[in-house]
Amino acid sequence: MFSFKRAFKHDSLCALVPQQTGTAFACVREQKSGAPLLESCGFHPLLPDQDIESSLQQLVQKLGRGKAPCSTVLSISDYQLMMVKAPEVPQAELRAAIRWRIRDLIDFHIDDAVLDVFDVPPSGARGTQDHLYVVVSRATAVRQRVDLLENAGAALEVIDIPELAMRNIAARLEQDKAGVALLYFEAEHGVITLTRDATLYLARSLDIGYRDLIESPALVERLALELQRSMDYYDRHFQQAPINTIVLCPLPQPARPLAKQLEQQTGISVQILALQDIVATSEPDLEEHAAECLLAIGAALRSEPTEL
Repeated sequence: MFSFKRAFKHDSLCALVPQQTGTAFACVREQKSGAPLLESCGFHPLLPDQDIESSLQQLVQKLGRGKAPCSTVLSISDYQLMMVKAPEVPQAELRAAIRWRIRDLIDFHIDDAVLDVFDVPPSGARGTQDHLYVVVSRATAVRQRVDLLENAGAALEVIDIPELAMRNIAARLEQDKAGVALLYFEAEHGVITLTRDATLYLARSLDIGYRDLIESPALVERLALELQRSMDYYDRHFQQAPINTIVLCPLPQPARPLAKQLEQQTGISVQILALQDIVATSEPDLEEHAAECLLAIGAALRSEPTEL
């Protein structure tokens, strides 16, 4: 997404994802054969009376990643992801046309916005691509994240969003070949992505978090409805075969009860993601950090080069 270098190629990438209570991190190395190697992941907590920048600086020094490429992931509340009709303009004029098109769709002035775009897969029987995904954020939010990491000594290459980190994870799943629905939940928010062959077809953010689902099991019915609507749109708009697998990302508490409820509500197989499904690792205790580090792992799995 938002990139800061002309282009980069790497066989190793570390993602740092600052949060209110500390920083999730994951370092992944591509291998010539087999799954990518998860070299490390974890959560570096913010100590009492410590600011996030000094905590990040400690982490960067600990990881020894000061000059190595680094990525990060925006918080769900710091951007909007929208699908818009692609303007019929030359490539050089695309961003300007998109800014004009979305100016009334955001709750702040377009002059204060920074945006990036990526393709929506072709739709319909003729396979025409007529829409784009637009990621738009306040410039101040992006600048704060850039300053935070660079002041801590990190060599920031790219800022991603949760939906694309999830796409990177889904792309490593065997089920993605036929299409898979991936569910990710934070305490107060959730994200649904529908992918096939490493391509993001549809993404939806939810105002439902894992705390809500635990405290109000009836919300699982609403979640199932949102899933069904998303999959119906995927089938109809993109004319794809129905998705028959839902994968639930790890939660801070046991995910099996939610998976079972969701399977009963949808009638579709619900599986719980394990790190061994997407990466190779020689440290079995890394599974303990799966929930808090998943977006960092997804960001570190980024493989495509980016250009400004």
